Amino acid sequence: MKRVLLLGATGNLGSLMGKALLARGAVLRLLVRPESVAKVPAELAGAEVVTDEAGAFAGVDVVISAVQGGPETIVEAQLRWLRAARAAGVRRFIPSDFSFDFFGLGEGENVNSDWRRAFARAAAQEAGDVEVVHVMNGCFLDHRVLFGFLGAIDLEKREAYLWGDGDQKMEFTTYADTAEFTAEAALDERPLAGRFAVAGESLTFPELVKEVEAGAGVSLTVVRRGSLADLDAAIAKAQAEQPGNMYAWLPMMYWRGMLNGKGALGPVRNGEYPAIRAMGVRAYLAG
Repeated sequence: MKRVLLLGATGNLGSLMGKALLARGAVLRLLVRPESVAKVPAELAGAEVVTDEAGAFAGVDVVISAVQGGPETIVEAQLRWLRAARAAGVRRFIPSDFSFDFFGLGEGENVNSDWRRAFARAAAQEAGDVEVVHVMNGCFLDHRVLFGFLGAIDLEKREAYLWGDGDQKMEFTTYADTAEFTAEAALDERPLAGRFAVAGESLTFPELVKEVEAGAGVSLTVVRRGSLADLDAAIAKAQAEQPGNMYAWLPMMYWRGMLNGKGALGPVRNGEYPAIRAMGVRAYLAG
């Protein structure tokens, strides 16, 4: 049995990871803020809960971070945890990436990706003997992301929004499947340092529209909003007009990284974990 320290267990993705780890027999420790202890899900009752970073990393084999936030969390806090993991002799550290392949993006193309690359660069210098594994799953196909935050498809209006030609393959994975694959990555005995890409499904925009229509039982109207250059201009305009409101432009940054192919995952490792039957868009919506 492996001991896993999970950070961010009170969040949606983190709680699913905790369940997946317990189901695989891991000895689970949760590091949570004192004010968040009551938020630990009941299904994680078999885990040890600690509120102090001091000593939290002792005796741990793997650390998983499922936290979210700005650079003070994604860069600074995660580097602090990585250093603590190295000092405690932890074998593997999985940072809170869980996105498309942001290594293919340039600086400024997506601010969240910039922070994660900044952590990755610093981690490469500071990890020592700790394996840093970047889990990448493309876009979450769940309602709150693909059908919410991203602004790509509006099921109520029955519209899908396209910039460019839509011919690039894009990856979509549920929260639940991402959690399952992350648990496998945490407990895998093999060396895994670097990118760990998994996906529920890989689709072009026209294929995505067809799968949504089939799963939801609706007909979508494709709204063409312009070229990828027009998307660049729309992002720049939104940033200039509302610099403090990232929801005015960050979703478009993610959609751009998918539509232009820069965030494409490349080869995925699903086949190495055949027990996980990853769900696609049609099956998710049908369910």
